[in-house]
Amino acid sequence: MKKGIAFLLAFVMFAPLLLSPSGSLSAQSATTPQKSFTLKLAGIKTAEDPASQAMELFAKEVNSNTSANIKVATYPNSVLGNLNDMLSGMSIRTTDILYNTFSCYAWLDAAKRFAIISAPFLWKNNQELQSFLDSDVSKQWMEEAAAKSGVRVLVAQGELPPRQLTSNKPVYSAADFKGLKIRTAESPLVQTVMRKLGATPVVIPFADLYMALRQGTADAQENNFITAKNSSFYEVQKYYMKTDYSRDVSAIFISENVWKQLSPAQQTVLRNAAINAVNFEAATIANQMSQVMAFLDQHMTRINVDVKSIQDKLGTDIYKQFDDEGKIWPTGTLDAILKFKNQ
Repeated sequence: MKKGIAFLLAFVMFAPLLLSPSGSLSAQSATTPQKSFTLKLAGIKTAEDPASQAMELFAKEVNSNTSANIKVATYPNSVLGNLNDMLSGMSIRTTDILYNTFSCYAWLDAAKRFAIISAPFLWKNNQELQSFLDSDVSKQWMEEAAAKSGVRVLVAQGELPPRQLTSNKPVYSAADFKGLKIRTAESPLVQTVMRKLGATPVVIPFADLYMALRQGTADAQENNFITAKNSSFYEVQKYYMKTDYSRDVSAIFISENVWKQLSPAQQTVLRNAAINAVNFEAATIANQMSQVMAFLDQHMTRINVDVKSIQDKLGTDIYKQFDDEGKIWPTGTLDAILKFKNQ
């Protein structure tokens, strides 16, 4: 009996040290050290590109937080391989963190739903796209994709330059696409959209595009305005049109294997650094874009396009043929997007 009482008294005395009010081993967990990590952050852009500068900002912010026990080393300019290699290799930690555009996430089978994000003329503006990416539907898709692919979206925001149109013929509305020979991306969706508008899509390697425009192999091309300026397309094109026909945002991805090992405090450090990085890139690009537009105004004629006439001609039926498991995105993806837009 005395032994039983002594044991009970000992338990009562030491229980507060062992158990939290919820019954967890709080004293032990409080003293358990955080794991230390050295993470590889990879990208495909050159060191001078805003995306690579944003990578450096991300690394600097994380590395300067000594309490996080995380060191980030940056590898820009495809040092760790091409984009597909880096993205698919995140599950086995060939790359721990990847900085790129959000649209590349759809290259993974588990994230194919997000292929619809860059569908031509689908979004009214960047705010509508961002609102969807921040929605509960999108967040659920991201969680499912992270679990199945081993690649998690750390952040997806920060407007990137939309794809636009330059041409040797002015395009004021949907009707002006008729007969236009336009160089497009080698994408069934993009080519279907252009044919619906009455244009003739032409596949030309980017390296040959300048000469093709000069020789009249194509009347028009679609790239963002920074590319149009840097590639000197203003020398062989007369008009430029702000169509904003395909949108994208910056994204930072992280290995799900790494993410699960991080403490909540470490996760917060990485997420905050990621948000600051993509916002820096977006601000840098916005500043560049104002300078680019001023330059193009001096060398080309800007045409104000009736984008609504294009969206009205396309409707939503054009996307439905790709709303299939064996095609671009899984069945039901488009319906979820349209429901969100109608709200």
